[in-house]
Amino acid sequence: MGLLGLALLPARTAVATAELVLSARDLLAPEGPVRRRDGIIDRVDLLLEEGGALESLARLSDPNGPLARIEQLARLTSDDQPLGRALAAGGPLDRLLAEGGPLDRLLDDGGAVDRLLMAGGPVDRLLAVGGPLDRLLADEGALDRLTMPGGTLDRVLQPDGVLDRIFEADGLIDRLLDPDGTITALLEPDSSVSRVIEHDGPLDRLLARDGPVEQLVAPDGPLSQLGELSVSLGRLADLTSVLEALADRLQTLPELPADIRAVEQQVAGIAGQLQQVEPSLRALSAVVGRLPGGKRRARLESGDGPAA
Repeated sequence: MGLLGLALLPARTAVATAELVLSARDLLAPEGPVRRRDGIIDRVDLLLEEGGALESLARLSDPNGPLARIEQLARLTSDDQPLGRALAAGGPLDRLLAEGGPLDRLLDDGGAVDRLLMAGGPVDRLLAVGGPLDRLLADEGALDRLTMPGGTLDRVLQPDGVLDRIFEADGLIDRLLDPDGTITALLEPDSSVSRVIEHDGPLDRLLARDGPVEQLVAPDGPLSQLGELSVSLGRLADLTSVLEALADRLQTLPELPADIRAVEQQVAGIAGQLQQVEPSLRALSAVVGRLPGGKRRARLESGDGPAA
């Protein structure tokens, strides 16, 4: 720096100071960048205020903060975790949502959901006025009786009630599930239940095609023949009243030859015997009528069955 520079240094310092003061005045003016609305001071306040950006940045490192949650989500979706395997390419979720996959078939036109929600479908019938749900939720309906004070549920759940006795220590469930209890004994390889349900065992043979059960319920099987027998026995029981009336009529006739009187005595004897067996015939007819196919066959024989 020469002599001239040294001579002008105070002047230059004064000018620089003046420029600095003027710049500071402009910065700190009410409309300047520092003090104006949304200026530097307002932005610094936003950074430092409670819940501001600095506090949010500090929460990122918190054990319960967003970064910890993201890290936890990353662990859950890693390839060695169930959720990660479900979300993997070609995994269960991909197969579920694939075109023509289970969800696609479920929501397809005419699919299961469509059939459930169609007009007159199961959901429509369930929610219809007077339908099953209405009857279930009606006043004094099944659910009302079940949950009313002193109702079925109260009696089941009351102290020392049915449920308490079933699940009490050494109670029914404990005895059933005991290692030496009933369930274990029934499921042993050589138990009666195992022998009944084993392959080609008694149950298989009983329910096999052309087996005993199928022969029993066949159209011309024993049950059908018992149904026919019930109709015949019913008609035989009705014959009692006819024979009684015939005997009464014969008594009102004038003196008849000995052979006709013998016939009358035979008819009266048959009527008496039928009266003795009539209760047994009616009981047998009632039992046969309760057998599968018995009532239907009896209606068909009496002409009350459906028209062809």
